[in-house]
Amino acid sequence: MTIKIDISYISDELKSAIQNAIKQKAASESQDNNHTDEYRKIVLYDNDRQKAKQLLEDVLKKNQFNDYIIVDNINEEDEIAILRKDDLEQLGIFVCSHCGTPFASEDERIIHQRMHYFV
Repeated sequence: MTIKIDISYISDELKSAIQNAIKQKAASESQDNNHTDEYRKIVLYDNDRQKAKQLLEDVLKKNQFNDYIIVDNINEEDEIAILRKDDLEQLGIFVCSHCGTPFASEDERIIHQRMHYFV
């Protein structure tokens, strides 16, 4: 499966950290599956979505980028975005504060969050 990682909304320092982590992982697996498109998206070939998200979460934790979050692009199913927590709602992405699931509207998020209280 091809996974695209949108890195257009993050700092250059974080972009560099992510690209280095992906290069190290690809070298250890003897694969060349990292292609950057104009420094805006990274394309990973033959990769699992969950593994890619876990790699990104590890990079965020290791480098102490606590103000960023990894979300699935709700418009393109093969894309992951890394965004600042403060910018999410401005981009029309509403994230559940309990589980991190993204929604297209605040109403959808509110309805979903209510389910957490009943479970």
